[in-house]
Amino acid sequence: MGIVKSKFLKLNRLILFLALSATIITFINSFYSNYEVQKEQLIFQAIEVNRAYAQKLSDTTEVFISSSKQQLAYAANEVSSQMDNDAFLMDEANRLKYQTDSFNSVVISDALGRTQAASPETLDLVGKQLKSAGSKEALEEKKALISKPYVSTIQNLLVFISAPIFDKQHNYLGFLGGSIYLKSPNILNQILGEHYYKDGSYIYVVDKNRQILYHPQKERIGTFLNGNSGLDEIISKKEGGLLLKNSKGIEMLAGYSSIPSTDWIVITQSPLESTLLPLTGIMEKVILRTLPMASAVFLFIWLFARAISRPLQQLAERAKSLDSPTVTSDIESIDSWYVESFSLKKAMLSGVKLLHNQIGDLKRDADTDPLTGANNRRAFQYKLKQLALLETPFAILALDIDYFKRINDEYGHSVGDEVLKQQTQILQVFSRDGDLVARTGGEEFVLLLKDVTVEDAFIIAERLRVAIAEEAFETVGHVTASIGISAWTANSISIEKTLSLADQALYQAKKQGRNCCVMRSLEDVA
Repeated sequence: MGIVKSKFLKLNRLILFLALSATIITFINSFYSNYEVQKEQLIFQAIEVNRAYAQKLSDTTEVFISSSKQQLAYAANEVSSQMDNDAFLMDEANRLKYQTDSFNSVVISDALGRTQAASPETLDLVGKQLKSAGSKEALEEKKALISKPYVSTIQNLLVFISAPIFDKQHNYLGFLGGSIYLKSPNILNQILGEHYYKDGSYIYVVDKNRQILYHPQKERIGTFLNGNSGLDEIISKKEGGLLLKNSKGIEMLAGYSSIPSTDWIVITQSPLESTLLPLTGIMEKVILRTLPMASAVFLFIWLFARAISRPLQQLAERAKSLDSPTVTSDIESIDSWYVESFSLKKAMLSGVKLLHNQIGDLKRDADTDPLTGANNRRAFQYKLKQLALLETPFAILALDIDYFKRINDEYGHSVGDEVLKQQTQILQVFSRDGDLVARTGGEEFVLLLKDVTVEDAFIIAERLRVAIAEEAFETVGHVTASIGISAWTANSISIEKTLSLADQALYQAKKQGRNCCVMRSLEDVA
């Protein structure tokens, strides 16, 4: 019967029922009583968010404009002594144009308004008289300026930022200016275009003459704004927020902030309707009539939620102790009464079994040399520590295949690998239970013999050496090996010294002509 229930009562149905009940009843029960307060808070917050964002954009734009003025002022100072150097002036114009996206075009003019350098060169202005409003204003004022927006001779709506050029005697030599096309890509356009448009919200920039300088709809840039109920207040106050109707008659929550150096105003606004959307459709009578039922439903949901969560909580607790020896029986004892928890229980049991198997496989992989199947240096070191902890005496046979490099060079590494594998099989024959065969280097092996004296180890080493010499290796024929022997007992030399003695003995065997065994014992240390 319990299995039938588990298959019928699916968790997604239970959670859906619980979520819908809680959401609908909680919404109806609580929202309307706070309707007016929340409405005011939403409006206030939306206006404040828009005002803060407008302030951020205006501050960022002001920083950009100040930075642009500084670039031009610095460049003007640099070119003041090079006004006769056409190549230098052209390089400086190109640098200002292409180093960043601050300007869409750059010009350098002399004191009479003749163009000395211009970038991009496609403007074809060099040597020509400048007649634009921004250029004329720069020549007349002879100071750093930001022009009012105007349409250039090539029909670009732009703002012109200029810096005067003076020589060391403060004689006026001309100006250096950069144009920002309001409808073309540049850093200013990127700054204002970073706004995330959502629910009909958008930003735009106007000047004090109501001319639109930036708008997400590019066709509106350069036009004049009319029919906006709050624009007079925005232009007069320059900072704040309000509820207004835009030119299309839509009620908008607007925040605005001015850019000090230009008297432009950044306006961020979002529709009132989208802001108040969560408050629509609430009915007071429905809420009042459902209050008694709401209490009963909440109680029911609470009890039902406990019943749903109990097996999941128990499974979660068991998941924290997967290394416990009793975890399998603990998981099996959990009453999983619906499909998902029952499936999760089965998956956890399978996972525990798989985890234990994988741990075993990983341990074998971590301790095994992948080529020969022998133990690796890590397993060898662990075995040494284990024997030392138990104070079990042992002997070490350090073995090295003679002239193995010749085998690799003459027959290739694949043949050399087969020699190493066959060598491992010979060592395994001489290994008993409790002993260990390990590959510690390229052609270097170790046979660790448990409970063997150094003298007995020497006898075994000689037998092993003869067995290797007599073994027929495919392709290679016969090989020989040099073996170094040392032994360790409790309260004698250290394990490190024992290993060192075995290495020294192996070295001595090679020095004596290879294919021999050399033994070094505690007496050799004294």
